Amino acid sequence: MMEQLEIIRSKRRTIAIEVKKDLRIVARVPLEMKDNDIQRFVMEKQRWIEKHLQIVKKRNEEKETPFTVEEIHALADAALKDLPQRVAKYAPIHATHLSEVRKQELDHLIDDLKNRADAGVYKYQEKAVSGTGHIGMFGTGFYSFQGKTDIQSVRTFIRMCVDLLDMTDDEEMFQRAVSVLTKSFRGMQAAAASVVLHCLKPLTFPVINSNVGSEDIFAALGIELKSRGKLESYIDNCRKIKTFRDANFSFKNYRILDMAAWELSADPIRRVVSQYKESFDAWFPEEAYKWRAVQCFQEHWNPGRSDFAEMLKESLAQAGNLMDTNYSFPRKMITFFAEKEPDTVWDMFQRLLAPQADIVEEIQNFEKSADTLLAKYQFKESMKQHYQGDRTICTYLFFAQPDRYFLYQYGKLKAFLAETDLQATCKMGDPQNVLTYQEVADRVLACVQQDSELLNMFQIKRAELGREYYPDDGHHLLADDIVYFGSQLNKSDYWPSLAEYDPEINTEQWLGLLADRTVCTVENLQILKAIQQAGGEATCKQLSLRLGDTSAHYNGSMVQLARRVQEKTGCPLVQNENNDQKWWPILFVGRTALQDQPGTYSWKLRDELADALQRLPQIEVKKPMPFAKNTILYGPPGTGKTYQTVNYAVAIIEGKSLEDIQAENHEKVLERYRQYRQDGRIEFTTFHQSFGYEDFIEGIRPKFFGENEEEAGEIQYEITKGVFKAFCLKAQIPIADAKQSPYGFSDTPSVWKVSLGGTGGHPLRNSCMQNNCIRIGWDEYGETVTDETNYFVGGKYVLNAFLNRMQLGDIVLSCYSARTIDAIGVITGDPEWLPNEDHYKRSRKVNWLLKGKKIDIEEFQLSRSLVQSTVYQLDTTAAEVIKVLEKNGFTPTTAVETKPYVFIIDEINRGNISKIFGELITLIEPSKRLGQSEELQVRLPYSQKLFGIPDNVYLLGTMNTADRSIALLDTALRRRFSFVEMMPDSGILNGIEVEGISVSGLLTTLNRRIEVLFDREHTLGHAFFTPLRQSPSIQTLGEIFRDKVIPLLQEYFYDDYEKICLVLGDKKRPDRQRFFKVETADLQSLFGTELEFEVNPTYRINPDAFFDAEVYRNL
Repeated sequence: MMEQLEIIRSKRRTIAIEVKKDLRIVARVPLEMKDNDIQRFVMEKQRWIEKHLQIVKKRNEEKETPFTVEEIHALADAALKDLPQRVAKYAPIHATHLSEVRKQELDHLIDDLKNRADAGVYKYQEKAVSGTGHIGMFGTGFYSFQGKTDIQSVRTFIRMCVDLLDMTDDEEMFQRAVSVLTKSFRGMQAAAASVVLHCLKPLTFPVINSNVGSEDIFAALGIELKSRGKLESYIDNCRKIKTFRDANFSFKNYRILDMAAWELSADPIRRVVSQYKESFDAWFPEEAYKWRAVQCFQEHWNPGRSDFAEMLKESLAQAGNLMDTNYSFPRKMITFFAEKEPDTVWDMFQRLLAPQADIVEEIQNFEKSADTLLAKYQFKESMKQHYQGDRTICTYLFFAQPDRYFLYQYGKLKAFLAETDLQATCKMGDPQNVLTYQEVADRVLACVQQDSELLNMFQIKRAELGREYYPDDGHHLLADDIVYFGSQLNKSDYWPSLAEYDPEINTEQWLGLLADRTVCTVENLQILKAIQQAGGEATCKQLSLRLGDTSAHYNGSMVQLARRVQEKTGCPLVQNENNDQKWWPILFVGRTALQDQPGTYSWKLRDELADALQRLPQIEVKKPMPFAKNTILYGPPGTGKTYQTVNYAVAIIEGKSLEDIQAENHEKVLERYRQYRQDGRIEFTTFHQSFGYEDFIEGIRPKFFGENEEEAGEIQYEITKGVFKAFCLKAQIPIADAKQSPYGFSDTPSVWKVSLGGTGGHPLRNSCMQNNCIRIGWDEYGETVTDETNYFVGGKYVLNAFLNRMQLGDIVLSCYSARTIDAIGVITGDPEWLPNEDHYKRSRKVNWLLKGKKIDIEEFQLSRSLVQSTVYQLDTTAAEVIKVLEKNGFTPTTAVETKPYVFIIDEINRGNISKIFGELITLIEPSKRLGQSEELQVRLPYSQKLFGIPDNVYLLGTMNTADRSIALLDTALRRRFSFVEMMPDSGILNGIEVEGISVSGLLTTLNRRIEVLFDREHTLGHAFFTPLRQSPSIQTLGEIFRDKVIPLLQEYFYDDYEKICLVLGDKKRPDRQRFFKVETADLQSLFGTELEFEVNPTYRINPDAFFDAEVYRNL
């Protein structure tokens, strides 16, 4: 393509590409532009160039029409002789029902046709019929048959064409064609058929093809065509066009209209201006505020005033809609700076508005000065930006010099270029965009100044507005308004358009944001990459099917990312038609999902974000999506929340997607879940009103210390770990097995204190250190100790710990004194009996990792002194032991992958959340976990030990939204959890029928009624009906309604039986088939008199209705 390129350099700031009629490609570029930059620009526009090469080729071909010489000469004579007479009088045109605007457009069109006829544009080119191989329009029309038709349609169409050749009457030809061109015809639509028929009979059949501008020509003429693209409507449309042609034109050959259509659509700016005039009466009043804003500035702008800040505020008083947007306050910031440093801001404006200023350079200088002022006066965190960008600064320029500049806006420029197909460089963040906008607006201005009709319309409207509005004698603002109007025409199915909203984040900024883990998490990045790999667009449902987790998870994840981007950048927000702020458009544009696209709404990456993702290193997204560290499954009762915690927990631990686990047999998943619980990888608890901090984190509990718990021994109160703290300590650090680590610890080692013969130097201690073992006594009970053993000298607790509870891979600390440890080891052998020893015959092999050093117990985070009991478990962790080992020169742990742990909290909102979590409300944040960049530990109030939550601990809660007895979740806790909605899914019950009754349909009907009478949070879950899968009987269904559904409805509606009966459909059935019998009391017999007030009826359950199949059929 570069070989075909002709480069013309000149004094210009932009680059433009043009495809000539002879198929030459011409690029007009600035003098100093490098060849590499030109080549890159041309490559970026390759699709545009190829498209327009095809268009020009097609135009060249279609100008060579297969008419006879006689026809063409007759057509030329008609154009030369008859058109001037029509143009001179215009009588037939102005006698029609057309609007004045349409009549004037038609006048212009006839002028254009006359001029083209006079110039010989329609003269036949004989070389096209000399056997050169051109197939022209006729062959192009037939080409559409290829691979799209059947033999019957082809034969019928060709037979019709042969018949038409000998016909001369239009209506006769219409009748012949309408019998063929029906809905059942295969292979062509109206466009292709019209081309073929026009070539056969150009005086009878017009071309109706929007690709060549005919859509515009017929609209301009005021001919209302019906379903122009459908084949079966073509002949009816032909009749309408013929009627109009015969009433308004002398020529008969529709080729003139076809070629005029090309010309009508050739000047896109003229087309936009024409559409602007059509909409002017409705459009202009909505945009008139711009003229008032300019006039306000002109009247108040006086840089010489002593109160510069007040003058500036008055000048910008009417500029709100042109400058301020949601979360963008340029007026507020510039006036704030002017109040602080009026001389500085005065100088900024003076340099910007200087007559010979380089506006690109001065815009950049203005921004730099604003940066300096922001850094100096940023006294609160919310002042993240000064909002003095190129759009705002160009607004100042225009307000001050409206006869020289225009109202630049990047989104407006980009959308206008897309609508008009004008070629110009426009890239977000490029300072040259301002100059490009000036050039484009100047072209529009030139067109405006040549349109006397538009200028007259504007002057009339402008006079109606009064002196408070800017006169706009140079029409700069009018031209700018047309650019804005044109940008609004470029509306796609996606919302919001660039003209409606632009977050103003360029590719370089996105690269920085994507690399910032405080803004874009690894999970966020993987979701974005997945969207990119799906073609740059996807629904949340598609992401769910591809990556696992629920649709709501991806919706929430992207909204939270957008919020963090906004907090970081201060970018503006957009509002929808209901004035609701939307965050996701920072990342995407969206549209309703296509018919065959899973999901309801589709997100498309913004161009700049997509470019940034393309430049990032490739990320593997085939791996299952990481689960959120803190998740709550919420929904009405019976939606399977607790059931799903099993799937979530196993998926997290095994590193699989939720979808993969859900596809497995649930019983097998449950078996693995139970094993993980037994191994300590999963913990389950339920919150309730009496559950507190002491149960969850730590508290004071009495504990017995002695050789035999059945004897009178030492009872002390000690600080005991709560269920969550103990779980976290277990999961705190990755502990490898002996093959992977020099320690030899098990996955979840306990830490034991052992006394070897007593404190201080003891012969047994020396022996154990030399022989790598630990030994204890109670030899009196012999080698075997059973449940029947009589512990006549005590030691039951110690022996149980030594023989049964102590496991291979556990850690032992040798007690030297009440405050010191002299050795650290790991259990490597099972209990042994040493018959040859005189004393301390019970032994276990130990690998001593460290010995002979006196280490204070505080280094192990042990606060209380060691007690006399020979063996007992210590309140410390393997992590603390490893820290001591490493301090004493032991080889650090080799890198081992962290294993996930899952802590499940059922009914999380039934407890006092703030009381239970305490200071952990901060620690559970992913960024505050141990090992993260913002790692945080707090000193616990009871133990006074530092505590943090490991990054490998996942919190998984369930929440029943229908439970009115619960307190609302703490706001601080709410924002730290991801919420996954679990609503009733009647699809799970598909295929379950009871005596021909669809259980799925039954549940859907009940829930629709509840949503109308109450809300969606109080619907019935599908889990209530799952027993019917095993026992699909009327007995089981009746028991479900009697024992589950009715009591729940009574709770929901607070015994409002009128509504309960509506939910159950009782009003539709006879009395004997109703779930509730309504009884009216005999007031006379009860009270002996008629009461003066209304007494509510009594509702009694009808037991027979529960087991009657007809009741459910008519529910």
